Amino acid sequence: MMKKFTIITPPELSVVLLSTLGRENLTHLTEIDSPDFERLRMIRRKDIDYGVYRDRLRNSYAKLLESETFEVSGSKISVAELVELGKDPESMINKLVGELEGGKAKLEKAATDVEEAKTRLVAVRARLETLRALQPDELKRCLAVGVLKSAPEESQRFAGLSRIQEHLARFEDVTHRLVEISPNEGFIFVFGPEERRSWVEALLTVFDVKDIFEALNVRDVLLALDVNRRQESLKEYIESIEALQKYVDNQGEIAKVKAELSPVVARTLSVDNYLSSMSGQQAPVLRTDVMSVVQGWVPEDKIPRLQKAIRDVEEKTGESFLMDFEEPGHEEPVPTLKPELKPRFLDPAWKLTSLRGWPSAHEVNPALVTVIIFSFQFGLMFGDVGQGLLLLVLGLFISRKYKTGMMSKLGVMFVPMGISAIVFGFLYGEVFLVEGLIHPLLFNPMEEGKIGSLMKMILGIAVVELCAGLVIGMINAYKSGNKWGMLGEHGLGFILTVVGLYFGALYFLQTDSIFALMSHWSVIMMVVGLALSFLEPVITSFTVHRKLGFEAVGEGIGGFLLVFVESLSNFFSFLRIAAFALAHASLAVAAHAMQGFIGFGGIVLMNVIAMTFEFISSSVQSLRLLYYEFMGKFFHGNGVEFKPFSIKTGEIQDPGD
Repeated sequence: MMKKFTIITPPELSVVLLSTLGRENLTHLTEIDSPDFERLRMIRRKDIDYGVYRDRLRNSYAKLLESETFEVSGSKISVAELVELGKDPESMINKLVGELEGGKAKLEKAATDVEEAKTRLVAVRARLETLRALQPDELKRCLAVGVLKSAPEESQRFAGLSRIQEHLARFEDVTHRLVEISPNEGFIFVFGPEERRSWVEALLTVFDVKDIFEALNVRDVLLALDVNRRQESLKEYIESIEALQKYVDNQGEIAKVKAELSPVVARTLSVDNYLSSMSGQQAPVLRTDVMSVVQGWVPEDKIPRLQKAIRDVEEKTGESFLMDFEEPGHEEPVPTLKPELKPRFLDPAWKLTSLRGWPSAHEVNPALVTVIIFSFQFGLMFGDVGQGLLLLVLGLFISRKYKTGMMSKLGVMFVPMGISAIVFGFLYGEVFLVEGLIHPLLFNPMEEGKIGSLMKMILGIAVVELCAGLVIGMINAYKSGNKWGMLGEHGLGFILTVVGLYFGALYFLQTDSIFALMSHWSVIMMVVGLALSFLEPVITSFTVHRKLGFEAVGEGIGGFLLVFVESLSNFFSFLRIAAFALAHASLAVAAHAMQGFIGFGGIVLMNVIAMTFEFISSSVQSLRLLYYEFMGKFFHGNGVEFKPFSIKTGEIQDPGD
């Protein structure tokens, strides 16, 4: 049962109120259309374009989030900040935008520092490897030292190395050694007698090999010649590299700046959610310069929780909220909750009802009934122990594998469908279209003389289902305040007509005399039912509207004709169940016949046909009977879904936090 609530707050506390309602997630907010507030609408409205503030805030933090991610879990927004947002949103947005832009500038500088550190790291590492490669004794006796650059496009790693080696090989007294100092550079040392020096230097110049002094300064070369100073410099370079590497690995000051900026981003996202709700239709609030009004619906059992939440906010803000509850009227579109099916395993099967519409507050919720009726009708048409067991196993597998989406709903529905098929498979005596493996507990539809029994059984089921739907329709009429509606086309009148039609048909099959039928009590029952269908609109008009006009008489004639035609069409429409049950049994006969031609493959082929084409046909026909013949007697499906108002904003701090 739902209760309508109205809450009135000072204008600056409307955001605090929405925060509380959104956090509790138990109210359905609606537009304020009560005539009690018509005069309030005439007061100058407090026009604040929250959408402009939202766009400005989003433009600011969107640029920040393009390149960085932030941990915003556990964010809190204080009551004081919410009050400020409601009272002076511009100041708060300016403050947040300033903090975001300042944080973005800090992040950019921290990122630049890290890149510069990477560049210095490469340079220092190269100098270290250079000093390691230049042994003092080698440097003293070598004719020339050059720097080679990498050349991935050539067969060898370094550019021109093969040509240089060819020329150096002309003199037996000239040797060389190559030392890699980095993935992109290496040193070539050339050794030989002093008379070869000028020739070697010219050779390296021709092949554009940079001299060592282009990679090292004079200090580095002198250090390479001094053994003691060389070891000290190597140690300094190693310590410098370790410090730079640690700085780069830790991303410099980036992590620290992001940690400082994360609470700002969290508050920004929370404020953005509030602004989105305040500027859109999600939170319909009547705002004026003197007060803000919120209306909506809350489940009756959740009222104590709502009252406690409002009291907590009153304590935090030091303000009082005016809150009132009232019973819904018969004409109000009261939202209804999604039902919880028992057992809970069947909960996804609610889709079977919601596809037809959403039940209103004045309607019996038919969730479980629809599952039972649909599966029952399917089993009548698809009775087979083996195929039902296969469908049951498939349903259990799909429902365990898929927890959301349409597959989860199909998997859950396959379970009761499979159980129903197994039950009727035992009644019909069929296992994978093979007859004779088990004895039918009821009868085999294809046995001689059993088709008539099947027809009578199906027509009896039709009467029971139609009457069950009409009884629910009478309950709905009573709940909606239309007590006289229980007599007409969706109540007692239709019940008497369809029951009389059934017993009249049975009597006619026995006597085969139309004249005997006309004097049978079943016809009198039909006449009484049709008369009630005509009289119901007339009685309603006279008792409710205190007048009797031609419109009521016209509705009575329409009700009379509708019940007469619809009772016949609904009654005989159920014969499609018998037709599909016979079709399934015929597949068993065909499978037996084909077994004589192609062996076991014939049975497999017929089972494949049954589990595909016939399965789909039986499901569609069961849906048709469920939605039109059964639910059409009581279900209008024009209700409103209960959608709890929520805002993802994190927790609210206490004033002292």
